Amino acid sequence: MSELPDAEQILAGLPDVVMTVNRLNQIGSANPSAETLFRTSAKNLIGHSVQSVLRFDSDRLNDVLLDSQANLAAHNVSAYLRGRLDSVDFSIARLPVSPDWRIISLRAKMNNLDDNSGESSNGSNLGVNAPDVLGHEIKNPLAAIRGAAQLLSRKIDTDAKSHTGMIISEVDRIARLIERMQSLSTNQPAKLQSINIHALIDQVRKSIESGDRHKVLIVDNFDPSLPDVLADPDAMSQILFNLLSNAIAAVRVEEHPKVEIITRFSFGGLISTKDEKGPVKLPIEVIIQDNGPGVPPDIKNDIFAPFITTKSEGQGLGLALVKKLVGDMHGRVKYDRQIEAGLTRFTLFLPMAEQGQST
Repeated sequence: MSELPDAEQILAGLPDVVMTVNRLNQIGSANPSAETLFRTSAKNLIGHSVQSVLRFDSDRLNDVLLDSQANLAAHNVSAYLRGRLDSVDFSIARLPVSPDWRIISLRAKMNNLDDNSGESSNGSNLGVNAPDVLGHEIKNPLAAIRGAAQLLSRKIDTDAKSHTGMIISEVDRIARLIERMQSLSTNQPAKLQSINIHALIDQVRKSIESGDRHKVLIVDNFDPSLPDVLADPDAMSQILFNLLSNAIAAVRVEEHPKVEIITRFSFGGLISTKDEKGPVKLPIEVIIQDNGPGVPPDIKNDIFAPFITTKSEGQGLGLALVKKLVGDMHGRVKYDRQIEAGLTRFTLFLPMAEQGQST
């Protein structure tokens, strides 16, 4: 008989919004459906007043929302969801095991009664945007995968635990990436810190190789004296993951496929940009190089634009995300094709970390 899922997994799978609020009417927890409805991550909701995201058209219901002793269920009531007017089913009740806390359940009808977004009311606008919906749909299976990995880790021998540990680590990284994507509109700064780029490359490569059935050869050409870079570890992992995965996919058609990772220090390397006052010093280069066919000439100038892809099943968002994340870290990315050598290159230009530096 399988083990009962924990509370977090159950809440993650519910289609209804579920939140807890304390006596001060501050949000204590929010499930993925709440993230989708309110268009932000749970991390951004926790600690804020419930009225910052939910208010009713009825003064009575607003009083109930703030009354720590109230229990109520209401159907088809008008509510403002972060400013968007909609019709909702709503319930709020005290938790018997913890009377200082209440649980709110909410289901929106997505009628867009007063939506100022400029969209038509023909049903094409559902009140949520595609990244939010996608984030919610990804988080549900991620919670199940993480829970399954944790259960497996209790039943397997010590030597195999590293594999379940990698699964849990990758699930957590993807969950953090989803939160980052859901918060892109707020232009949150990257969490920069001093990192060993070689250790990060090894970590990403092991993750990719564990799922690569064809075992494409990945060659290292590292400068061992390279100093630490100033980067966001999660963002940098995603950048490397995208570029390495693309390179591996590109060389599968080759008779002797090869992917090379090069790191080097570019003395005095400067990148001039239009949106900054002067040249930016980006002395550390990370190059992902492969002997695949490269990008078709007609799209090479647009490969970092959204929805541009050479893959029949691709979405064209991977390289757009790479450019965005690199830019958030004050770095740059460049594509070039060395025709005579038959090589495709993506070069990352990154800032060097000062000793003990982080932001």
